[in-house]
Amino acid sequence: MDFEENYESTCSHLRLLRSAVAKRVRIRSLDFSGLKRISTSAALALASEVDQWNQRCTRKLRAAVHTWHPEVRKLLQEMGYFELLGLKKPDGAEPDIDTIFLRFRRGETRPDLDGGTIAVELRTDIENAAGTTIKKMQLFGGLSEAITNVGHHAYETNDKDIRKQWWVSASYKRTSRELKVTFYDHGRGIPVTLPSWEHFNLIKEFFWKMTHSQKIASAVKLGRSSTGSKERGQGLQNLLEFSRAYENGKLTVYSLKGKYQSTHSSGQDIEGEVDDRQNSIGGTLIEWSVTLN
Repeated sequence: MDFEENYESTCSHLRLLRSAVAKRVRIRSLDFSGLKRISTSAALALASEVDQWNQRCTRKLRAAVHTWHPEVRKLLQEMGYFELLGLKKPDGAEPDIDTIFLRFRRGETRPDLDGGTIAVELRTDIENAAGTTIKKMQLFGGLSEAITNVGHHAYETNDKDIRKQWWVSASYKRTSRELKVTFYDHGRGIPVTLPSWEHFNLIKEFFWKMTHSQKIASAVKLGRSSTGSKERGQGLQNLLEFSRAYENGKLTVYSLKGKYQSTHSSGQDIEGEVDDRQNSIGGTLIEWSVTLN
């Protein structure tokens, strides 16, 4: 499961699980025996679907853990799948692998919940895993932008049955010192919500002819959002700051059927790439990838 290398199949499997959760179809077990590799972003998306199942259906899912690929089993264990599935962690030593997955966290856009606390916890976990400090202000700026946009745009404000939730996690590759931070929501998607943004008039003339990926690129480049806040005058530009802060960095945004990717080297932006797919990712997924110094 990997959005970079196996996008269509990964999205198709996630869509089946999401449909079952939405319809409250009884699922007896999840079979991961055929899963040989899973990326950080795909693991987070899968965790969000299983988490939704637990919240909506409150039934235990069974899993034949002994049939899972050892590396996949260890990574899913690190991310918190055993707690999600209510499974006992396996006895015995797990393989020593290069990539560390950090436990996923769920947030919700409610006045009584503070997304900043989750961001601090994630930063602490990252620094413990990597053994070095990270540029926290840029990370907090990107996560804050993503969280705020979920609250203002992603979900229908008048639908009380929808949980306005988001999920975040990270992974760290020890040999290459590559850190990936991933944020995901199940909202309506940037291509759908863009007309509600304050500076939509700047692209209104072309909007209906644009692909999903072009709309995402426009959202990153547009000015202040529909909140009108002076502190948020850069559109989604704050998403770029964490990847810009390192010698080598990359920001990838998937939303519905579109993908926008911006690569940064030595603080310089390389022209953003756009791509459109057949299947929807089912919301918006943002991934920051940087090489730590």
